[in-house]
Amino acid sequence: MSTAPPQKRPQTQREVALEERAARALARTEELVEHFERAAGGASTLDQLEAQVSEALAATATLIRIAAAQLERPPILEVCEVALELAALHDEVRRLSTDRRLQALSRVQEALSHLRGLNDIGQMINRSTEELCRTVGFDRAVLFREENSEMVGGAVYVAGDPAWAESLFELTLRVRPRLDHSLIETEMIRRRAPVIVADAQNDPRTNKELVQGFRTRSYVAAPVMPHGRVIGFLHADHYFAGRDVDLIDRDALWTFAEGFGYAFERTTLRERLWTQRSKMKNMMAAAATALDDTLAEVELGTAEAETEAAHSAASMVAASITATADSRLADLLTRRELEVLRLMADGLTNAHIADQLVISRATVKSHVSQVLRKLRAANRAEAVSRYMKLVNTGSRGA
Repeated sequence: MSTAPPQKRPQTQREVALEERAARALARTEELVEHFERAAGGASTLDQLEAQVSEALAATATLIRIAAAQLERPPILEVCEVALELAALHDEVRRLSTDRRLQALSRVQEALSHLRGLNDIGQMINRSTEELCRTVGFDRAVLFREENSEMVGGAVYVAGDPAWAESLFELTLRVRPRLDHSLIETEMIRRRAPVIVADAQNDPRTNKELVQGFRTRSYVAAPVMPHGRVIGFLHADHYFAGRDVDLIDRDALWTFAEGFGYAFERTTLRERLWTQRSKMKNMMAAAATALDDTLAEVELGTAEAETEAAHSAASMVAASITATADSRLADLLTRRELEVLRLMADGLTNAHIADQLVISRATVKSHVSQVLRKLRAANRAEAVSRYMKLVNTGSRGA
């Protein structure tokens, strides 16, 4: 007796609806696979792709829960296959995103290493935008300085088009947007964080004269703020590649901006130290010249006066100046002038006398002039000579 094949139970309306949803999820998976392949080639942003895959994966998980809970004969196998494919795709997107992020950070590190050897601020400013394009991988980069609450162009680099870069730089010098509450850069100052501007032409926070002049579609921006003090801003985009910027571009620019800020501050400090060093060398050279002039002044005068001064100085050391000579000089000179005269007799210069008495050189010079006038001496040598004569006379009198 032949057995009739079992009759297939008609699908319920709910089962039909579920299978249709599963089919749509599978179709969505195929679309995402194609999307992923394009993204791997650089034609799409990985953060958007990852969000789409996560959304599809969550929807598929919902289908599995519905099928398991409500259907008498659920198409679990098909739904699970969709979920597994989406999960694998999600992992692949994550891996690709991580690899690209690591590569971007590696390029940033290389770019910053090229700036560390620079000792000139002007060179560092120009090289910053060049390194963002040549090494980090952007097509265009702009450095703005913060000057009197305005954004002023510092440097512009356009990959492969220096003439356009020069034209855009002139635009940044001419426009000079004010950093008021409506500008997105003001928001960066307040938040101390980078931003992605997805639609520069229509975003109300952008300066329209600049974005139209640059023909910007989307760009990333980051503040340059060593130790929390904002000194400028960096902008960058993928103009020639024709693709929008993404989170990885934002984070790469932010990392570069932080490193550039510290390098800029270090180079500024180095320049200031070199300037101070040069000034100190000039001051020391001037002091040496003044000392030479003073020594030359001491050596001026007649040979007879110098001989007498030297002989009297030796006699003074040997005989110990008497109180009688001091009394005579005290009638002519003040106490401070007498101290200065004694040090002049010891051969000290004005600078050394100032150090000895802890007074200024100008004060010493004034005392020397008074001593010369009161002793009616033409120069230091003659004044010392007369002083020694008085001392020797007092010594013999004693």
